[in-house]
Amino acid sequence: MPGFPFERRSPSFDLAELIGRKTEDARQRCERDGFQVQVFDLDRHPAVTLEYNPNRIRLTTRRGVVEDCRQG
Repeated sequence: MPGFPFERRSPSFDLAELIGRKTEDARQRCERDGFQVQVFDLDRHPAVTLEYNPNRIRLTTRRGVVEDCRQG
């Protein structure tokens, strides 16, 4: 997309590998790969923003464990 400030790149690992991992372990894995990380803790009723950022991985967690993750 012309003029879009971010290029989409894929992580060097399958995001499904993060499911079931502790939140901090998953965060560190994403950051080592050069991604920004946003954590949504379902125990705290998070608000979700709608802007798209391909350099971000969103982790949805409950009780300190990743339940879902998405790029963007």
